[in-house]
Amino acid sequence: MIDNANTSATPPRWLGAERLHALDNLRGVAMTLGISLHAAISLMTVQFPWAARDVSAHWSFDLLCIVIHGFRMQLFFFLAGFFARLLHQRLGSVGFLKQRAVRIGVPFLAGMVLLLPLIGLVWWWGNQSEAKAQLLPAAGPAPGISAIPTAHLWFLEYLLILYVIAALGVCFSRWLPAGLWPRVDEAFDRLMQSPLRALALVPPIVWCLWNGPAIGEVENAGFSIVPSLQALGLYGCFFTVGWWLHRRRDSLSELTQYLKSGFALAGVALVIHLGVLVSAPNSAQSNYLTLKLLGLTCAALYATQMTFTVTGFFLRFASQHQPRARYLADASYWCYLMHLPLVAALQVLVAQWPVNGWLKFIGINAVTLAILLATYQTLVRYTWIGRILNGSRHRPLRPSVA
Repeated sequence: MIDNANTSATPPRWLGAERLHALDNLRGVAMTLGISLHAAISLMTVQFPWAARDVSAHWSFDLLCIVIHGFRMQLFFFLAGFFARLLHQRLGSVGFLKQRAVRIGVPFLAGMVLLLPLIGLVWWWGNQSEAKAQLLPAAGPAPGISAIPTAHLWFLEYLLILYVIAALGVCFSRWLPAGLWPRVDEAFDRLMQSPLRALALVPPIVWCLWNGPAIGEVENAGFSIVPSLQALGLYGCFFTVGWWLHRRRDSLSELTQYLKSGFALAGVALVIHLGVLVSAPNSAQSNYLTLKLLGLTCAALYATQMTFTVTGFFLRFASQHQPRARYLADASYWCYLMHLPLVAALQVLVAQWPVNGWLKFIGINAVTLAILLATYQTLVRYTWIGRILNGSRHRPLRPSVA
């Protein structure tokens, strides 16, 4: 990872804008999808350690969770890498690390101190509810520092680690032969121009996923504060591609090509992956390794193809500045940080209601977002909390009365 790069002389017009609104909006969507994902977990039919198990569970929520979970965090780390290099280029290594320590490190530490006890309280409430017999114990690691959970804040810890690795990588790259980087840039540009660009990431991703707790899972995220090397490798792949894509940012326009075929390929990979999961292969089967390799390959292809194609979709169709979309993108960080105890409490509250599961799902999302957006506007956007999360903002001046 190095900081100086050459880009083509005539980039697309939207690439010359001060902000890439499409990527800002996409980052907000990735955050918001996390809220919907967690809102759906209590309605899944698959057994999962959660605060509530809803009487209205339906297989459609299993499918929804797989569709979202299969690419969301990979997309998020891809975008994080892109914006990380943008900041590093502006601030330098020291300024970059200081800024990330405030924007990411402070919320992580505050969340560990303030949110985790609240989440634990909601989980305790869920276990005292009428659904107690349906809940699963959270099988955590052995006692010690590894037993400290991070819940939904785990991604902040991984971001901090990747930021440090990136800054060190920039420093060490200055000792490498200067002639290496044009060849790497040329290879990266050719990769981005290919309609099969997603295939390049499949082998390292499969390697990272191979020893995961389930086919397609790299770790049980949020159960331990000790980071998983395989998970760091997985998300580091996407982070690195995002970082290099900012270095060769003219290649962003390549992602807007082949959208239909890209979504089709991702869909085929998802269907095959689902087929492997439904077959529930086990190590006693003679074809277990074949099925495992097939399932992991399709999981990796789905994640990479969706990451590139969804990004290209937003670049093509959501590149204009829209105040409401920008506001929601700004609010998404706060909403994601604060959502889990609220979502879980609502799930415990409605778990035994004999109501259609999709009505519950929509209601949980609507109530959660309404509360979080209201608190963002009143308690965060123009306060010291907002300065930590998103930087300083000034209230719009009210027109004077004549």
